[in-house]
Amino acid sequence: MSNTMSTRDFASQVSQSVTGGLNCALTLLGDQLGLYRQLAESGAMNSTQLAQQTQLSERWVREWLYQQACIGQIEYLKASDEFYLSEPAKKVLAETDHPAYLGGMFQSVVSIYDTVNHLPECFRSGTGHSFDDKGESCACGIERMSRKFQADHLVPDLLPQIDGMVERLKAGASVADVGCGGATSTIAMARAFPNSQFTGYDISLHALDRAQNNINAAGVKNLVLHNPVDQPLPEDASFDFITTFDVIHDSTHPDQLISAIRHSLKEDGAWLCADVKGLPTFAENLEDNPMATLAYSFSVLVCMSAGLSTADGAGLGTLGFHKDKAREMTKANGFSRFREVPFEGDAFNAFYDIRP
Repeated sequence: MSNTMSTRDFASQVSQSVTGGLNCALTLLGDQLGLYRQLAESGAMNSTQLAQQTQLSERWVREWLYQQACIGQIEYLKASDEFYLSEPAKKVLAETDHPAYLGGMFQSVVSIYDTVNHLPECFRSGTGHSFDDKGESCACGIERMSRKFQADHLVPDLLPQIDGMVERLKAGASVADVGCGGATSTIAMARAFPNSQFTGYDISLHALDRAQNNINAAGVKNLVLHNPVDQPLPEDASFDFITTFDVIHDSTHPDQLISAIRHSLKEDGAWLCADVKGLPTFAENLEDNPMATLAYSFSVLVCMSAGLSTADGAGLGTLGFHKDKAREMTKANGFSRFREVPFEGDAFNAFYDIRP
């Protein structure tokens, strides 16, 4: 369709992308200042009322409301000069516990704007940036993006589909959450299975700091954290269960990581691997993957960049650890059983039950 598009139409299309970039920053602002939450709670309000309720400057709130109404995220009532959130908007912008809530995604996107200045050198040198290079806010945003699934759906909905594992966890098992981030998933499992012992691994110092704060707040005692740079996964086949959530495609050395997981897992253990849904080729993703544009955008700015943060990094990219690649790489590193777990509770990820 782009072949027949006029210059005017193409310019209009590109300008929409510019508007979207600006809107990410302003949406994050509304999230941080509680503007969406206040509108969701109070219903239709004018700018003066919203400013009073949020203790903000009315002139700034008014201009923000105008922008939000123009882009269609907030509704406007001309007769009363009031603004309100539609029911879908409440879920996506204000209800932090709803699966459709996107506040964490906006935070992640805006947090990496500062790194754009460094990207030309990445393109020239071939070397990217680690997650820590992108700052604490990026780690926080990514944690918020996955929090709902990990906190509310992992234990009751997904773990029962891993044959025999819930029983082992109840009895007392040794578990590693590799690439644990803020430890939301690890804490959820540790709370649910107090007889088991959990170890969270992450190389991001920002993530480990957030994880320790979250552990302290949760009060769980059967969970410790390790940085694998100093305390790598053991090679003694001592873990009953290992989890990775959106980790392998970000790894600089995914083959080495998969091999380390294999050597640390008992012969009758299981690895629950979650990774971004993708198709084997670009052509297939372009035609059939509705998340392709988002995924490739995020890849250049975050995921592929992390995977290339060492000179010899693999750089799989956001869509690089698709099912076929996962099956191929796990088999090459000593796993003999690979099963896709049917789970519809996460729109972005596929889940695999992988065994020795």
